[in-house]
Amino acid sequence: MLSNLEKIIFVLLAFGSFGASYVTFGKMFKVIMSGTIPIIWKDVFKNWKAGFAVFFTQNTLFKTRPFIGFVHALVAWGFTLYLVVNIVDVLYGFIPNFKFLPDSIIGDIYRLFVDTFSVLVLVGVLYLLVRRFIIKDDRLLTKDPVMLSDKAQKGMLIDSLLVGAFIIIHIGSRFLSASFEIAIHGPDRSQPAANFVASFWSNMPMETLHLSEHITWWLALGLILAFLPYFPFSKHAHLFMGPLNIMAAVDRRSMAAIETIDFENEELEQFGASNIQHLPQTQLLDGYACIQCSRCQDACPAYETGKELSPSAMEINKRYFLNENVNSLANGESIDKALTEWMLTEEAAWSCTTCGYCVEVCPVGNEPMIDILRARQDLVMMESKFPKDAMETFEKMENYGNPWGLSPQDRENWMEGFDVPLMREKKNADVLYWAGCSGAYDSRGRDISQSVANIMNEAGVDYACLGNEETCTGDSARRIGNEYLFQTMAEQNKETFDQYNFKKIVTQCPHCFTTLKNDYAEMGIELDVVHHSQFIDELINEKKIQPKPYIDEDITFHDPCYLGRHNNEYDAPRNVLQSVLKEGKIKEMEQSKSESFCCGAGGGNMWYEIKTGDRINQNRVGQAVDTNAKTIAAACNFCNIMLEDGVKTTGNEENIKVIDIAEMVSKSLG
Repeated sequence: MLSNLEKIIFVLLAFGSFGASYVTFGKMFKVIMSGTIPIIWKDVFKNWKAGFAVFFTQNTLFKTRPFIGFVHALVAWGFTLYLVVNIVDVLYGFIPNFKFLPDSIIGDIYRLFVDTFSVLVLVGVLYLLVRRFIIKDDRLLTKDPVMLSDKAQKGMLIDSLLVGAFIIIHIGSRFLSASFEIAIHGPDRSQPAANFVASFWSNMPMETLHLSEHITWWLALGLILAFLPYFPFSKHAHLFMGPLNIMAAVDRRSMAAIETIDFENEELEQFGASNIQHLPQTQLLDGYACIQCSRCQDACPAYETGKELSPSAMEINKRYFLNENVNSLANGESIDKALTEWMLTEEAAWSCTTCGYCVEVCPVGNEPMIDILRARQDLVMMESKFPKDAMETFEKMENYGNPWGLSPQDRENWMEGFDVPLMREKKNADVLYWAGCSGAYDSRGRDISQSVANIMNEAGVDYACLGNEETCTGDSARRIGNEYLFQTMAEQNKETFDQYNFKKIVTQCPHCFTTLKNDYAEMGIELDVVHHSQFIDELINEKKIQPKPYIDEDITFHDPCYLGRHNNEYDAPRNVLQSVLKEGKIKEMEQSKSESFCCGAGGGNMWYEIKTGDRINQNRVGQAVDTNAKTIAAACNFCNIMLEDGVKTTGNEENIKVIDIAEMVSKSLG
């Protein structure tokens, strides 16, 4: 098909394109490697199955927005198919009378797939462009411009238009080229769409058909050569960087468990992340993997209630900041511009509840929540910039061993009138019952602690409590960013644990649960920890307790973020609820299980308030009221506090009440 001169020109252009692409792709990976905590590439490639699964199935796109996910998947599948198509088309241009697998079933299937996906990709991309530029779907926009930098806003729109135009022209040209070929050589049953278009060229002179086929061949493949060097700087990089990001995912014990800081390392001068180069390499990879779909923004309770935080805007800002500074970063130059000057505002950093929903819904494994936690560490330990109420919380935890600021000698007050054994007296027990700060000091928390103790007594569990020896796990300190205080409290608890013998820890607070189980493990403190919902479910299954069903009204269950998304436990609390339901049913809220909406207390937000926008707990109570259930079943002390406050402040005290699942089971035991 090509003349000898054209073949030489194409080869020269290909070498030029590949050479330029080598430089631009090289810069992209040098930028990624400018971060801290190196990616261990041998481990990444060991995880190739996960990356290939995402690349070929696109299954992560269907978590939310299934229709849009399907359209996007069609485009991705079609573009993936075109990796093979482009190679075949180059051979067609270079080898006279070349036809891929002519007169064979496999060849017909290949051409049918190419024909079908060409149409599907063109329709899909047109739909996506219309959705972004004409319909202007709210889910693709960021409500408050302060969240998204001007350069990122402009870059995102230009990039979307360029990538859309590239796909349409590239695949459209190739599709037209196939139709011109059919018009020249005759109908092809394996290409129905191209056959249909070829009918429009039936009266065209043969010379014009050959020229048209020639031009569209060059346009399709020439555009690929022109686009390749730009590829790393475009949003289209997510096609390959997304699966790579899945392969490079950090194996966290829970969503918010980050690496511990070695405070004894005298060479360590930076705690947390102040600038882009303080972020780990995997977090820089996130910026290139981002699809810009804003699923994380849709999921974010802070954003949905009008706060100044958009996880999507953070990743998009990151992408365009990396592009803007690509040469400096690739050359190892320092970019000393604070994250809070371009990636997110300080208020946005404090608005995050660490619910983990942004991580849960991301199709490519991005972790904007981890960026926020690292930024908080810098703001707290390096800059001393954090909410005033947070400072008071730190002081209370440091001086009193609890964020309520109440006397350590009052921790055992909740036990009055109950037969609760103490570790200092028993020394050994199968179960260490960890009441936690809220379980010891909050009035409703004490009710829950007493219920759990009653259940253990009824079941004949060999257990004991630390009582006044117990101190805060440090959860809030770590989530707010005071890693030093967290580690101090963890070491203090470890010293206490080492004094006694026990097999497992049971706690009703998911924050204590995940901190003791996952965060302590990051420090080498390995503990067998279970949540009270799991423990009670086990007692019921083993028939150590037999709750009597007594609840006749419908109940709705609020999934705690730190029990559900952070630890993937959704069944145990529902099993426990079923054991006490007589005529009533569990009515799920609009958002439940892995899609549960946060109560607003996580990430330290229990101790300070972001007054921008609406209150998150009121939003969640609204969802509960909409179920027409009479009771919100809780499985977290913090959630209990926030939901009860939401019930009161929304005027729903007559419509719905909040009860912990342990209280329900304890009551059923008589």
